[in-house]
Amino acid sequence: MNYPMVFYPEAVTNFCRKYPLNLSRDNQVTVGCNNFLSVSKPQLPNLPIVPSVQWFGLIWLLWLGGAIALPLLTVSWGWSWVELLLLVSAYSCLIAAAYTYVLNYRTKLLSQHRHQISEYQMKLATYQKQQINSEHLPEIKTQKFLTNSNLRCQLLSDLMSNRVSPIGHSQARQGVSEGEFLRYLKCYFPTTVQGVKFKIPMSKKSYSADFTIVHSMSGIGIDVEVDEPYAGLSLKPTHCWDEDSDCRRNQLFNEWGWIVVRFTERQVVQAPLSCCKFIAMVIAQVTGDRSYLELLESQPDLLPVKPWITKEAKQMVKERYRQSYLPKLRDNK
Repeated sequence: MNYPMVFYPEAVTNFCRKYPLNLSRDNQVTVGCNNFLSVSKPQLPNLPIVPSVQWFGLIWLLWLGGAIALPLLTVSWGWSWVELLLLVSAYSCLIAAAYTYVLNYRTKLLSQHRHQISEYQMKLATYQKQQINSEHLPEIKTQKFLTNSNLRCQLLSDLMSNRVSPIGHSQARQGVSEGEFLRYLKCYFPTTVQGVKFKIPMSKKSYSADFTIVHSMSGIGIDVEVDEPYAGLSLKPTHCWDEDSDCRRNQLFNEWGWIVVRFTERQVVQAPLSCCKFIAMVIAQVTGDRSYLELLESQPDLLPVKPWITKEAKQMVKERYRQSYLPKLRDNK
């Protein structure tokens, strides 16, 4: 999955499967929600080829053989005990480096495989839920397209009556790019609110949403997040694809009835109108309301961006990646 990312609540997914849209107008093709939100069956990740435990025994046997052979050679060559000590030390360091490299490589592969298995299990659970729900829905061929926008929004409004509301404004530090992006969001989505917090059940902590947008007619709520590869002050990698913190957060917001849309920081800085267009497309594909999209149809589509992993984020820190597109950071360089 590439940026921009969108995650839908199960209730919205089922609604769109039950009432797919047929909104082709003026030769403009739109995707029905039934196809847009469908989940394909995930594939079980292949087991990686990792160095076996026998490799570590072989490395130690190699060290032991060298530790025995080297003194014998140095004696036959007439070297002093100091030269012998230096040679054995250098050889031991080389063996230790090889052992550490193989161990770290094996650990990394196994860790990545465990993460892939975890993602597979989550996707499989989502797929199985969808299959179960689809058994209780009528066949698509016998469905009637619900194209009446007012009626559709009324049904969605009833569906969204249980959507969890924020408990107030958040004190979390705002990203340097969010202030300017808020101006664009407010221009096209007047209900945009920045920096609100949601209470996490059974916890003293809360989640802060970068922006929230509520579609007044239907009641659907969109949590808009701006992901940067690392923090501006601590330089700690953030929003990394090989971590599961964002995944847990997305799931919880979906359970609360919110659609989650994620952009990269660079996307909102360099293409804010295209980001707004993507949000307008999400609203149109769920509610049938094209009023926002019509204002932004002349804007280019947002180009996809590959998510980063922790190793890539650390490299971005070294390259001062964020300074390449953030004027404020360039000025303070």
